[in-house]
Amino acid sequence: MSSSQNGHAELNGSASSPHMPAATISAFEAETDLVSPVHAVPLYRGPERRRLTIVPASHEATGSNGHGDRKVATSNPKRTAARRPSKRPTVSLVIPAKNEARNLPTVLSQIPPRVDEVILIDGSSTDVTQLMARTCMPDIRIVPQDKRGKGHALRAGFEAARGDIIVAMDADGSMAAEEIPNFVYFLEHGYDFVKGSRFVAGGGSLDLTPLRRLGNRGLLAVANTLFHARMTDLCYGFFAFYRRYLDHLDLVSSGFEIETELTIRALVSGLRVAEVPSLEMPRRSGRSNLRSFPDGVRVLRTILREHKAGAARS
Repeated sequence: MSSSQNGHAELNGSASSPHMPAATISAFEAETDLVSPVHAVPLYRGPERRRLTIVPASHEATGSNGHGDRKVATSNPKRTAARRPSKRPTVSLVIPAKNEARNLPTVLSQIPPRVDEVILIDGSSTDVTQLMARTCMPDIRIVPQDKRGKGHALRAGFEAARGDIIVAMDADGSMAAEEIPNFVYFLEHGYDFVKGSRFVAGGGSLDLTPLRRLGNRGLLAVANTLFHARMTDLCYGFFAFYRRYLDHLDLVSSGFEIETELTIRALVSGLRVAEVPSLEMPRRSGRSNLRSFPDGVRVLRTILREHKAGAARS
């Protein structure tokens, strides 16, 4: 999606507000009269236009404090009592890591207060990853990874998480933890699965090589065609979702393709999915475990497998 796509989507035939897509108006009206100006286009082109991709404006316009919390006016006691917000959902952050000791001090120091629990999945590191994690964050939970692969690491972290919301990000410093409140914000206001995108207005990448960019674009085109979707990014591991959907998603992938599996299963399961802008930065230190061609093939196989499974169910 480009920044020129300024049309507002409609849901079930209802006209959108000048500032909000219809899908999010009801969630906002339940708490406040303030709305955030956003641009929205459908993420799903099927007969049920329920899933939207969102580019949020600054949260200051909505009364947010930057950590997903809402400012509620208290000048009218009756109104305040009628609109008292419910208990906010707790947030677990899952970080898979293998030999990331040099990157962890920066990554862990940037985690915002909105995160209630941090879980590090250690993939049999041979450096001081675990010691560094405990030094930087004494209350961090460290879960050993039994099997190799990012998919196994994330699945172990998801199972260990206790929060209502699960957020996943990498340990190499390429993702900004300061963006987490943006993901949580939209989960708290009507969405079930929120994924970062480097290719919507406000997002970007300082790390993508021409080969990886071309591969991501091709795989994205295949996924959008087969699943009638309008995603703008596919192979990016910064996302958040409600833990209550974990059993239904029934993840099985073992490698980097788990990000694709999770996104596709969220779409076909009927979850309300949003994309938010995210900036990918270069890895701070060390070498990536990503292998462009083998992992690209695994992603393609995952797309085809999920499409075949969907066709069989229908």
